[in-house]
Amino acid sequence: MKELGYLSQKVRIIAFLEHIFQLGKDDRNIAFSDIASVCQVQRDDVELMVMKAMSLELVRGNIDEVAQRVQIDWI
Repeated sequence: MKELGYLSQKVRIIAFLEHIFQLGKDDRNIAFSDIASVCQVQRDDVELMVMKAMSLELVRGNIDEVAQRVQIDWI
């Protein structure tokens, strides 16, 4: 995600938010692979993109790097 432009980052974060909205409230434990395919980023860039969304206070949750999953608590 480092090499992506500012606008591309925004589009990918919006795709991530849209994906979260499509999930049920109790089904917001998302695999890195799902996020990577929906947002069209490399699997290695998923954590950075989610951290960016968290730093912008668009979402709240936890990242489990070992299990390669993201738990979203608030959007």
